[in-house]
Amino acid sequence: MELSVKNRNGDVVGSVDVSDRVWSAPSNDALLQQVVVAQLANRRQGTHETKTRGQVSYSTRKLRAQKHSGRARLGSRKSPTLVGGGVIFGPHARSYRQRIPKKMRQQALRIALSDKVREDRLTVLEEFDLDAPRTKDVVNLIDALSLRGTTLLVVEDNDPDVVLSARGAERVDVIYADGLNATSAAAARNIVATRSAVERIDSLWDDAKVSAEAV
Repeated sequence: MELSVKNRNGDVVGSVDVSDRVWSAPSNDALLQQVVVAQLANRRQGTHETKTRGQVSYSTRKLRAQKHSGRARLGSRKSPTLVGGGVIFGPHARSYRQRIPKKMRQQALRIALSDKVREDRLTVLEEFDLDAPRTKDVVNLIDALSLRGTTLLVVEDNDPDVVLSARGAERVDVIYADGLNATSAAAARNIVATRSAVERIDSLWDDAKVSAEAV
């Protein structure tokens, strides 16, 4: 299939041939949702921790007499019913990691990219090279393309100038082609990718091209 290529002013200046397998994959919401949930879970650190009554540091002295005080029986300052005592059934450090097979992750990314193409929310840029970090260039690009909502800017390599320029722009994130994943692609309302980034994505996720290069 072919995708239109635009310049920074939003004018169509050509087209690029892309892989149907990567950019025209059939929709599969169940698979995409499963992979996105797993990737978000894998980002969790899982370092939350509460102390049980056995871990709280207090004296073990009995607070008051067992009987004849007219009040409830209390045996330890560590009791979960007291302020500063242990926590009952509190969270403890754990791993939230979910294993997702490689082929499922790859297909989910293809689905996320294809959905953007079907919804006309993918823009291919001829190029986006910056001589120095300049947020205004990113803002002007978004305005020229008439984009609304969150935008994911995909470049071929990790370009520091582009990253720093987008940092000051509202609701704009930058990712390089090798690091693109289903969660990032699905979460953004719009995707803007350079021609070189699109070609790089094709070379990575089109199985036919990968097999041909390996021969």
